[in-house]
Amino acid sequence: MPFVKVLVVEDDAALGEALLAAFTDANVQAEVCASGRNAAELLSLFAFDAAVIDRGLPDIDGLELVNDLRRAGNRIPVIILTAQSDAMSRIDGLDTGADDYLGKPFLFAELRSRLNAVLRRVEQRTANTMSCGNLFYDLDSHVVSIAGAPIDLSARERTLIEVLLRSRGRPLNAGQLEDLLCATTEALTINALEVSVHRLRRKLKAADCTAKIIWLRGLGYCLKADQP
Repeated sequence: MPFVKVLVVEDDAALGEALLAAFTDANVQAEVCASGRNAAELLSLFAFDAAVIDRGLPDIDGLELVNDLRRAGNRIPVIILTAQSDAMSRIDGLDTGADDYLGKPFLFAELRSRLNAVLRRVEQRTANTMSCGNLFYDLDSHVVSIAGAPIDLSARERTLIEVLLRSRGRPLNAGQLEDLLCATTEALTINALEVSVHRLRRKLKAADCTAKIIWLRGLGYCLKADQP
C-alpha cells in the first residue's frame, strides 16, 4: 500500500488500538478518535487520505457524520464499520455517501484490501474531475454536481462552470468569457452573458453550493469557495 494517512473513528478503545497497531504494521499512518465531533474537527483541520468510521458512535450516527461531510463538499473516501451488516444497512450506508461498508467482526486484511480499492477509485475519479467547494464537474460526462447531487444546467451554464474552474480562481473579463464560451456554444452578447451568470448564480444558491461566482471590479468573474 502506498503511503497514506487514515483517520479511524471508533469508540471501542480496544478495537481502535488494534486498528492503529495493524495500520502501523502495514506502514500506514493512522490517527484514532472516539467521537463524531472530534472526527469532524480533525477532518476540518488536517488532510487525511481516507477515513474508517464506526456507525455506532456515542454522539452521532456514523452515517450522519458522512452525510455532513458530503454536504460540506468533503469527498474523502470513507469505509463504514458496523455490526449492522444486513443488506438494507449496507444500502443505507452507500446511499449516504460512504464508499464501502464492512460488517463486524472482520479481518484486517479485508479492511486493508477495501481501503486500497477505494483509494484506487478516488485516484481515477480525481483525475477526471474539477472542483471548487462542494461543486464538482466531471470532465468525461460533463455532469455538474453539488455535494454529490447532479444539478440541471443548460449547455451554456455547464460550459461557464468549466471555464471558471479551469481559470483556477483567476478572474476572466467579459470579453475573455465571451471568446471561451463562443468556442463551444453559440455566440452571445455581454447582456446575454450577464443573464447567464445571473441564472447560474440562482441555481447554485438554490442547491446550497459553497462555490460562488464573484465579480471583481475592473478584473472580471471568478469562482471562489466559501471559507469555513
